[in-house]
Amino acid sequence: MHGSQTGLGCPVPFPAHSPTTDVEAQVTELADLLFRSFPRAGHRLKGEQYLRGLLTAPGRKTVRNIARALGDSGAAQRLHHFVCNAPWRWQPVREALAAHLTDAAPPQAWVVRPLVIPKAGEHSVGVHRRFEPETGQVVNGQQAHGLWYARPGMNAPVDWCLNPPARTLPGGRPQPVDLGPGRRPVTALLDRAGRPGGAAPAPVLWDCPAEDATDALRTLAALPLPGVVRLAGGTALDVLGPSGRRALGTPLPAERIAAAPGAPWLCGHDVAPGVRAVTVRVAAPRPRTAAPGRPADGLLLYAQWRADHPGRADFWLTSLVRAPAAELHRLTALAGQTARDTARTGARVGLRDFEGRSYAGWHRHMTLASAAYTALLRAGGRG
Repeated sequence: MHGSQTGLGCPVPFPAHSPTTDVEAQVTELADLLFRSFPRAGHRLKGEQYLRGLLTAPGRKTVRNIARALGDSGAAQRLHHFVCNAPWRWQPVREALAAHLTDAAPPQAWVVRPLVIPKAGEHSVGVHRRFEPETGQVVNGQQAHGLWYARPGMNAPVDWCLNPPARTLPGGRPQPVDLGPGRRPVTALLDRAGRPGGAAPAPVLWDCPAEDATDALRTLAALPLPGVVRLAGGTALDVLGPSGRRALGTPLPAERIAAAPGAPWLCGHDVAPGVRAVTVRVAAPRPRTAAPGRPADGLLLYAQWRADHPGRADFWLTSLVRAPAAELHRLTALAGQTARDTARTGARVGLRDFEGRSYAGWHRHMTLASAAYTALLRAGGRG
């Protein structure tokens, strides 16, 4: 690693004279670490220029604005070619970014989050119209999913997939699988977690609400590491008794399972000041044709409420059935931290600003924007 490190990996040799000084130090360090796989020295120079431009250009991070921020209007064409057409591979850069963050401090979780990128036209790669349940509106744009390195006080995106149009998929729901060659899932970077050269193992926090229990179970089964999946309160589940058998004759919504006063299946926990949680052993509802007996898919429902918002709860389904409730609270809290930083920092580094039409260009831009995101947060430029 370049330079000596302390804490979360902020370089010691550079004095913290100002945020600008710190960001410049981060750009220099990241460019040296991340661009070693580039086939040409000229590519490394353009990569550093693009990274610096993402952090300094005012407004939208278009190639024109980046070139203007660099004081070289003629750089626009060169940088456009570098991002859209130059023969460099983005995956080694993302793996180097994940390794750099992990070397500084191990992740507490890998967080998966969706990212909707509105578009005015229909010609950018992956653009389609889809209904957004959160806003109740139909949005024209790209649907992506990102993989975030996360620990208290620090998070950064390290991998991306651009999802196929929802209308081409069963049920019309966007899936976190890339539309490009090989249809790579967003968690592919974690496939070799714990092995030499692979990512550091940590639970996967799937912050994309499952449609139902079957969807949640399928997601957990597909993850390369133990995980936690966000649930809607209406998700129906079977409650398990102490013997591991189903305790009730019918599935109940998660919100009813967690709110039943005095229910023998509930374990209550004060996980943090002003935060109350419950845990319940559950299973996905069995098909009507299934034989009775002990289910093989015992899982844990984790629900929590804040004292200042008693009517609003978060529901999660996890395979970490032996994890203490306080640990699950710390883990799921990273979802809120990542969401807040994505909203604030994502706009500052241009996560939604790529203007080109090419699949490769989108991935290269998102790779460099992820590096800029890391530089900004590690330099203390959050907010």
